[in-house]
Amino acid sequence: MDAKNKGEAIGQVIVFIGPGKGKTTAAVGTALRTIDAGGKVIFVYFTGPQHPKLGEVNIANAIRINWRMIGIKSESKDPSYLDEFYESVDTVKEALKLARTIWSYECELLILDNITHHLASGSIDDTQLIALIDNRPPNTSIILTGPSAPDWLIEKADVVTEFLKIKQSPDTDMRLRQGINF
Repeated sequence: MDAKNKGEAIGQVIVFIGPGKGKTTAAVGTALRTIDAGGKVIFVYFTGPQHPKLGEVNIANAIRINWRMIGIKSESKDPSYLDEFYESVDTVKEALKLARTIWSYECELLILDNITHHLASGSIDDTQLIALIDNRPPNTSIILTGPSAPDWLIEKADVVTEFLKIKQSPDTDMRLRQGINF
């Protein structure tokens, strides 16, 4: 990855927030670009599934060379769902600790999908996430997604994109399609 970027450390903090759909999809697109550039991706899924299968998990399993999807047991309503993931951990706190101490050093892109939900609920302490962001290797980018973000995270981020809900089907709508919505 460095060869295409003239050896510069280019790690960024990217935040995708808002009530609209597309935050995870944008993170997956960035993951594919990272892999195409020769980088490795670790994608930590901080929520349980709303659908029995997720396209991003299946894609990661197909690519597998440079992409690890990690589920969290305490967040999954159906334990068999975690069989789809490359690996899983027991709790949100364990996932954040591993992201801080190991995972951020093993990849060029660390995606913490729907982590801002845990910041808002208090199940993750701000100082833990600040330590992860501040102490990551200089070439590691982090994408954080979720419905909202605290002011300190927006200030610390290099890029913040808000996804608005202008017109979309509700999650309970029978018109949701695998490959488009999940």
